Parts: sequence; C-alpha cells; structure tokens
Amino acid sequence: KVYEIVPDLEGLKKRIEDFQGQYNEAHKIGKLDLVLFIDAMKHLMRISRILGLARGSALLVGVGGSGKQCLTRLSSFIGGCNTFQITITKHYSAANMLEDLKNLYRQSGFQGKQVVFVFTDAEVKDEGFLEFVNQILSTGEVTGLFPKDELDAIVSDCRVPAKKESKDFVDTYDNLYKYFMGRVRDNLHVVLC
Repeated sequence: KVYEIVPDLEGLKKRIEDFQGQYNEAHKIGKLDLVLFIDAMKHLMRISRILGLARGSALLVGVGGSGKQCLTRLSSFIGGCNTFQITITKHYSAANMLEDLKNLYRQSGFQGKQVVFVFTDAEVKDEGFLEFVNQILSTGEVTGLFPKDELDAIVSDCRVPAKKESKDFVDTYDNLYKYFMGRVRDNLHVVLC
C-alpha cells in the first residue's frame, strides 16, 4: 500500500500478475484471467487509487466484457478490501437489497472494514435500487435501512471503538451516530459498472 513511481511497465505487469495469482489462490470460484495490456494496467492503477481514498467511489463506463468488474475485484484485493456484489434472482427485491446493505453497513461502520460494493447496470431489477445507491453516495444514510431498535444497538456498540479513536470523544447518541455514519462513508466504496 505504498504510493510510488512505477519505474517500468514490465515490473508493474509482473507485480500485477503476482497479485492476480494470489487472488486466484484465495478465490476458487470466480478466478481472474486478465490480459494485462498497458491501458488495463493504467485503469487498474486508477481504480486502486480511488479505492485507497476515504469515501472513494467510482463510475466505470465501457463496453460489456471490457474488464470493469474484474479490474475492480483485483484492485479491491490488492487494497485489502472485501468485495460484495448482489446476486440477482427471480425473487430478489428491494427488501433483499436492504438486507444486503445492512450487512455492508455493519461491516464498514461497526467493524471498520474496507468494503467495495460493485453494482452493475444488469443488477438494476427495480428503480428503487438506484435510489438506495444515490442515498449511499450523497449522504450515506439510506432511508429506513435500520429499524430504531437495531440502530440503537449498533450505535451503542460503536461506543468502544469511538472512545478508542478519540480520547476526548463526547459520548452522546448523536455523536455515536455521526461516528458510525462517518465510518460507513469512509469505508464503503461504491463502484458502478
């Protein structure tokens, strides 16, 4: 995770191939077999830079099959992020999407893990999905995501990490909620493909 100048493209290609091999060892399903030409490596570097930033999200546009999702998965792996993508089924609905978002919020907000949410145009089964993504990107707060009792439990669970990060943290519900949502916004990276 060092930001450094690339002295030559062959060295970069070798390093990316090593990461791709590590990814394939760690993921038995969905292995990557990327052809690493110059533009693909440049795009991989751009995506990695974006995912390395707090609140970094991306919109990747291109022809289907050009490697947007694969490059995102590899960049996520290189940066030590968990990658999540919804699985559309016949019965996948807005309620299922909200459940998946709850899990992402718990991972990124409460647990403090870096999470990359890959969302493609093929997964827009309902127009409401786009509204959820818009809310994540604009304010971080998805309307009606957590019932009051679940939100209260999550916010109170954030007390220990909040006090650990800042010695002069003022322990109020509003401050704990802001802390939780700040962590969600910093750690949850949305990549629209």
